[in-house]
Amino acid sequence: MRAVNLIPSDQQRGAGGAAGKSGGGAFILLGALALLVVMAGVFVSSGKSVNDKQAKLTDVTAQAVAAEAKATSLQTYTKFAGIRAKRVDTVKQLAASRFDWAHALREVARVLPENAWVTSMTATTSPTVTLSGGASGSLRGAITAPAIVLQGCTTSQASVSKVLARLRLADGVQRVALEDATKVAEISGTGGAQTGSAGGTNGDCRGGHAKYPVFNVDVWFNAPSSTAAVTNGSTTATASDTTAASSAAPSTTATPAPTTTTAPSTTGGTSK
Repeated sequence: MRAVNLIPSDQQRGAGGAAGKSGGGAFILLGALALLVVMAGVFVSSGKSVNDKQAKLTDVTAQAVAAEAKATSLQTYTKFAGIRAKRVDTVKQLAASRFDWAHALREVARVLPENAWVTSMTATTSPTVTLSGGASGSLRGAITAPAIVLQGCTTSQASVSKVLARLRLADGVQRVALEDATKVAEISGTGGAQTGSAGGTNGDCRGGHAKYPVFNVDVWFNAPSSTAAVTNGSTTATASDTTAASSAAPSTTATPAPTTTTAPSTTGGTSK
């Protein structure tokens, strides 16, 4: 069956143009609306991203401020740790450079013969050390090392040689030198004091026996292994004659002519 258009031909052209014009405007309107929707979505998305980044920046800034405050509060502990480390290093250096006087004195006491008595003992770490009242032998400056200057007496000159030989057996000893060994015929003064080349006025360990020689001996020890040796320390020990020394000396008194035996000072004494 064939379709028949009952609208007049003149009216058909007007209706078609109006419909075409109306359809184009609708498309434009729809396109504009779609563009507005897209722009609104982009704007919302961009705003949210900016807000998120601002929130993150605020959070990071707060964390940085907190960390800085904590670091400032712990700065005192950091300084204290540095001071502690420096003090530990100082103590280690001092301990490494310290000379073991206890061991040295114990060794001297161990090797001394039974018939030798010590009246004074002056120990210094360096010949530059000066002590008020301490004895310092003329040979002390021969070696820059810890040394002990012994003053005492024994029963004979042969025993003096034995004292030197025994002192060389002490642990850590590098040299032993005899300053002098003197027999003083008479004891001057009262109270058992003696004078002479043995070094000033000291307690008499001879028990009144004038034949006993009085000796001065220098004993040098090996320096500490540390290169930062302390040279301003010293130890002084002075002992009066003991009861055993007094009882060992004979009660009889002899007064022979004085006899003196002195080690030559030019050779530095007897060395190990």
